[in-house]
Amino acid sequence: MKNVPLIHPIYLDVPMLVSFAAAVQGGLVLEAEVTAEKKGSGAASANASGKFGLSKLFQALVDTSTSVELTGNLSNESHETRKESKSYTEASIAIILYHQLQQSGGYIVKLENVEDIQKYTPGTLIEIAGTVEKNAVDAVIDYLDAADIFSRMATPNTQTQAKGKGTTQSKNPQSEIGRIREALNLDRKRTPISNVVVRCSEPQDLNAVVTLRTDNLRDLTLSELHRNHVRIVGKITRSIEQGETMSSFENYGMAMLPPQMLNGVFAEITNTEGIIAQFTDVQVEGPAFQILPLMIFV
Repeated sequence: MKNVPLIHPIYLDVPMLVSFAAAVQGGLVLEAEVTAEKKGSGAASANASGKFGLSKLFQALVDTSTSVELTGNLSNESHETRKESKSYTEASIAIILYHQLQQSGGYIVKLENVEDIQKYTPGTLIEIAGTVEKNAVDAVIDYLDAADIFSRMATPNTQTQAKGKGTTQSKNPQSEIGRIREALNLDRKRTPISNVVVRCSEPQDLNAVVTLRTDNLRDLTLSELHRNHVRIVGKITRSIEQGETMSSFENYGMAMLPPQMLNGVFAEITNTEGIIAQFTDVQVEGPAFQILPLMIFV
């Protein structure tokens, strides 16, 4: 296949990927084997076979093996059998699928400007580009981790002060930070969904809340995405019009609190001298889309 763009998928929804690829290709062969036979006379025959196996989806990008068998007899006739098999990963399928969707036309909608938001309804497959930001809860957890590290570097965990023959032990100043962090982390872990916010450059002035499935996230995925410019192909699940808002972490329990209260709590938590705290707004303002992504790539 010529001129295939070598995109690098950072996040993939594998069930959606497999179903889309199978629909576009009229079926999906994840492992293929080609057998070619050639006799000394020069005549040749070949056949191909394929089998469907999801377990092969997670092997090396292109795992190719070749075997050759050569036989002969007294009549100086030779017989050669060559077998070649290939298997593909979800990443390689995503590369090919994206290329096919682009070439076919009509599958992926690219918004020209922010006014186009009114033209497309939930279920539309769109492509956007922009900078990813962690939602406010995830950003505050990162801040608390950083504050804890800096505090441990500056002061010991416990301080003792002589008082007569005995000693008194002061309260660990990090215990409160640890308690808050644990509560936020428990709230985050209770849901299988993680939202991130995208500040779009294509089209400009559009915000997007991208819903990631936690099971599909590798350990470093959020760190790879945060503050980086990426492209996203996915299905619209909600439209937020101009003047409307939605929570950037509405699947978390914290989203049930009033936005003003959350802003006050987060501002108080991050009010530490010498540390710059930057986190995404609690509310995402329209015009915006909520998107269930097929793939996020660079």
